[in-house]
Amino acid sequence: MQSYQRLLLGGLGLAVLIGGCTAAAHLPALQPPTLSVKPTPSPRAAAAPGAAIPRARAFQRGIDIDAYTYPGQDVAAAAAADVAFVKGLHGNAVSISFPFFMAGPLSSQVSRRRTTPSPQQLAMIISAARRAGLYVSVRPLLDEGSLGRSRTGWMPARPHLWFRSYTGFLRPYARAAARAGANEFIVGSEFVKFGSAPEWAGLDTAIHHLFPGTLACANNWSRVPVTLTGNCGPVTESVDAYPPGHRPLLASWMTYDATLAPGTVLTEVDIAAAPGAFAAPYQYSWPGQPLTSSVQARWFTAACRAAVASHLGGIYFWSIGLSAHPAVGPTPVNPLSWAGAAGAPAIARCFKAAQ
Repeated sequence: MQSYQRLLLGGLGLAVLIGGCTAAAHLPALQPPTLSVKPTPSPRAAAAPGAAIPRARAFQRGIDIDAYTYPGQDVAAAAAADVAFVKGLHGNAVSISFPFFMAGPLSSQVSRRRTTPSPQQLAMIISAARRAGLYVSVRPLLDEGSLGRSRTGWMPARPHLWFRSYTGFLRPYARAAARAGANEFIVGSEFVKFGSAPEWAGLDTAIHHLFPGTLACANNWSRVPVTLTGNCGPVTESVDAYPPGHRPLLASWMTYDATLAPGTVLTEVDIAAAPGAFAAPYQYSWPGQPLTSSVQARWFTAACRAAVASHLGGIYFWSIGLSAHPAVGPTPVNPLSWAGAAGAPAIARCFKAAQ
């Protein structure tokens, strides 16, 4: 089951998108891991600024796992259920997000809480996915409830101290991800205001010493044109995509994707099961609106088909929880959830066609 806190606050944060740092730019599925440094922009990227990303040999058909844990949880069983669900959708990739926390926006310290998986638990999830032949990216995600505001509009008051703490927090997770065979480690997600800070270079170096796979940055964009400008240091860039849509939806998504460099991965795509959500896919709350899962099915179908046609590197749908019963929603409390209704078979049909 998805984290209500993550989705509620994340959805509200997306409503103020400006651009920034998020998830993974994915190279070929299951390829030998390498540090991804920005190549020379392609002609298409020059037309729409952004770093060109090497085209993946296999289109990443991905699902995001929002991995909040709780005491006594059977993580192995939950991981197995999630992996089976992803495989049932004809997916070949997962992105595992795990929360970290702060004591408000002025703090310079990050930390784990009991809802944060331990490095050993993260390795367990990664191993389950890798045994199933899935491409695996790992993504630390700052919990906005603990921050007290949206990630996308925040920056550290004392960057040097914050980066020191954040690097220390990441180290054991980078080691665990490397040992478990993860393909990609996303060093920053949705940090719009300080994605180009010079401290990222030192963090990238420190993590790459521990994790020899692809390092990536997850950007957060809803507007056209999309402009990616060197976020999180010299790492691969991808996009959490929540662009307002218009009919016909396929054409709307094609227009958005045309602003991206070939091979870019859409790390997050989601929408509420609510009438009118096409115009504001980032919006979480739709009070008084009936649940309409066909909205999700149509949005997901168009986004997936456009990503394939546009020669992007892949698409990931946000999200399922770390749960033995991942096929949940949408519900009035969680209208962004899709796994228990029409959104799931829509994803499966497009993923199957993209094989």
